[in-house]
Amino acid sequence: MKSKVYILYFYIISLSSCYYDSEETLYPNPPACDTIDVSYINEIEPLLKNRCYNCHGNGNVVSAYEFEGYADLINVLSRRNLLGAIKRESGVTAMPQGADKLPDCEISIIEAWINQGKRNN
Repeated sequence: MKSKVYILYFYIISLSSCYYDSEETLYPNPPACDTIDVSYINEIEPLLKNRCYNCHGNGNVVSAYEFEGYADLINVLSRRNLLGAIKRESGVTAMPQGADKLPDCEISIIEAWINQGKRNN
């Protein structure tokens, strides 16, 4: 009889020790991608500095397209499909070359800024 009680006790202890949090608790969603009222100074320029200026700015132009600063960027946007390049659409040279595609949030921020009028704000 004692052995059955010990087995039952062991079984209850084993089950109670198996605890699993939900996936949402263990891996919370990353912060939402804020594309409302995108600012050139606060979002676009820092993004370009981190992702694009190695080849397209700072006097280190690897291609014919330099867009260091607002005026240069507007000029490139009027002549080239920059958004298609960073989205890696067919028929457009994928950017950044030799690197992974930009995160979806960064692409969404650039797209929102373009759709919001490309303001120099």
